[in-house]
Amino acid sequence: MPYPFQIIQSQKHVMLVHEYAGAVRTIYMADQTEAPADSWMGWSNGKWEGESLVVDTKGFNDLSWFDRSGNFHSDALHVVERFTPRSADTLNYEVTVEDSKVFTRPWKMSMPLYRRVEANAQILEFRCVEFVEDLLYGHLRKQPSQ
Repeated sequence: MPYPFQIIQSQKHVMLVHEYAGAVRTIYMADQTEAPADSWMGWSNGKWEGESLVVDTKGFNDLSWFDRSGNFHSDALHVVERFTPRSADTLNYEVTVEDSKVFTRPWKMSMPLYRRVEANAQILEFRCVEFVEDLLYGHLRKQPSQ
């Protein structure tokens, strides 16, 4: 039964396969390194703290948004996430976001992630049409103050 993503794990990597736009995110559990180059999803290094998967991500480029409102970040973005089981069908997701070029201080948020438990639940593929978000919402983009 799926969450909004699928988790695939090996000894060296954890992969999160998202339903949105076919995104795949690799979390390096062994041989952790700095990002070889900045990218849209950054470079994720992970570790286990008890039952929690802790993911530390840096190496973002500054080309993506946080949301459809156009809230932006810089290439200094640093994200630390914690995925902690709460029950057989829920994970607690916590994230700390830090970006010294955009925010005056780090900020946090948390929410439960629920597994779909109805019979035959599936993750459906969501194909993103290139540039559609910029076409629809680009005029709402917040501009960085100079």
